[in-house]
Amino acid sequence: MRFLRLLMGRSIEWIAVILTIAMTVVVFLQVTNRYIFNNPLSWTEEVARFLFVWITFLGAFIALKSKAHISVNSFVALFSTRTRTILENVVIFLTIVYLLFLIQLGFRIVYETADSVSPALNIPYAYLYLSIPVSAILMLSHLTVQLFQSRSKTMVISGIISIASLVLLYLLLGGGRVSSGTLVLFSIICLATLILMNTPIAFSLGLSSLLFLILLQRTPLIIIPNRMVGGVDSFPFLACPFFILAGELMNTGGITQRLVNLAKAIVGHVRGGLGMVVVVAEYFFSGISGSTMADVSAIGSLLIPAMKKAGYKPEHAVSIVSSASAMGILVPPCLTMVVLGVMTGLSVGALFMAGFLPAVVLAICIMALIYFQAFRENLPLEKRLPLIEAFKSIIGAIIPLTLPVIIFAGILSGAATATEISVIAVVYSLIVGAFLYKEIRLEHIIPILVRTVTLTGAVAFLLGASSVLTWIFATNQVPEMVGTLILGLSSGPWVFLLLSNVVFVLLGCALEGTPAIIILIPIFFPIITRFGIDPLHYCILVTTAIGIGVFLPPIGMGIFIACSFAGIDMGRCIRPFMPFVIVLFVGLLIISFFPWFTLVLPNIFFPVK
Repeated sequence: MRFLRLLMGRSIEWIAVILTIAMTVVVFLQVTNRYIFNNPLSWTEEVARFLFVWITFLGAFIALKSKAHISVNSFVALFSTRTRTILENVVIFLTIVYLLFLIQLGFRIVYETADSVSPALNIPYAYLYLSIPVSAILMLSHLTVQLFQSRSKTMVISGIISIASLVLLYLLLGGGRVSSGTLVLFSIICLATLILMNTPIAFSLGLSSLLFLILLQRTPLIIIPNRMVGGVDSFPFLACPFFILAGELMNTGGITQRLVNLAKAIVGHVRGGLGMVVVVAEYFFSGISGSTMADVSAIGSLLIPAMKKAGYKPEHAVSIVSSASAMGILVPPCLTMVVLGVMTGLSVGALFMAGFLPAVVLAICIMALIYFQAFRENLPLEKRLPLIEAFKSIIGAIIPLTLPVIIFAGILSGAATATEISVIAVVYSLIVGAFLYKEIRLEHIIPILVRTVTLTGAVAFLLGASSVLTWIFATNQVPEMVGTLILGLSSGPWVFLLLSNVVFVLLGCALEGTPAIIILIPIFFPIITRFGIDPLHYCILVTTAIGIGVFLPPIGMGIFIACSFAGIDMGRCIRPFMPFVIVLFVGLLIISFFPWFTLVLPNIFFPVK
């Protein structure tokens, strides 16, 4: 049985990898035919979107199998082992119920869309929606085996709790007994409860939405698969997997060390220079990787050991890397900004451009603190690199830094979309890492693609599942109610901005960033027009707050990763990290109250017509 499960898992991984390669080739073909041969193809975008939807749902299964879906385990960790096992099985039972509905509804929408075809290639949309029941069947089989591997007594107790809870909810709230407003409140409570039970957030969103629609009994349940596919069937969102893939290729291809060498040449000789190298190197590397977790992993693994060797305390080194990585989320390309662009309809290029100066603001705040601490603790000065070594560092970093130049030249000139530029980044990263630096070998390619599919599946499935709850919030006027409540507190924009900062920092800490955006942006974003807040400014504030939250102790996931490279417990870092938290919040307030830092570059390069 274990062999069959392993074989099935590997087979799905290979299928997803092949689809990812095909999607990359198709979009690259679109770019080359449009801009080199001046012969645009009408079918490439359609095929790429079909492939991406399948990658999303197959990737969701791979993420489930490898436990890569985002969840919050800090609450259940407080209970005994037996209680945690019961709660884990309850989560599995409830997820199985959700998947059974997805299978039935998925096949239903496949049947209903059999006669509808795509405009370019006349592909039946049934093939697109078939990804949902196929993925749900794979996930169902995996969870069923996992459930039956637990002790029979625990499984029975968990089953009774799950069934009793669902029956009780239906008896109390079903059949139109309560208003839709009450059910919306129940859905939010249900969502919070499921998240605290360590249910993957994507499935928490799906279950909450399913329960709302079942209990309300006014909306056909087929809206669920329809909205799930609609939430990810977006050509701009293809930039997400491509930037993930480019970052993986760059990290494997020896780029990080060359950027660190450049940072040493620039600031390594200043008092506290090695700490400042972290900040400068993070600014450079973030402009390539696009992923905060990739940033802290790459920079932390290289520089925390070096800082310890130079006399920095391990907790101090972790604090510097964590604060620099929190800043790095603002340096484009940024996956958070891609998600925000898809959700809000804003230009991804404008969001990228809006992040540059706010990142500089945070970097200056962090580097000022590093200099002050280095001066106070009399940390030794690093020797200035010899001129020839500095020159070699600059030359070595030219090729890596060419990628951000290509990205922004394409976007700012209007020659290509963010998605088309992102696939160019993939090809560039592969050529540099495999053929120029020769550090990417053939055996690296499949693991890189599997990691890309896994992360893409986790993020995109989360976005698809959330689109149902977003629709529920919109149809029940939740943003309007929240806006009225906030206006009751104050009619000025600053109270709303401060409230948003606090909420996104706290939820960014608890939910690792992207889920917080997906849950809250549909509620908060429609309100900003009431306060006259620029949408770009607001999205950059949200991104900044999320970046801080991901590293906020005691449960921010980013600081745990940094601590793992220092080999210390996170508890040792809380006190040393507090001054960095303060300067990050100071930077956040500067960005909040001075929109100029956010808007000046977008206004120059993306003027409103």
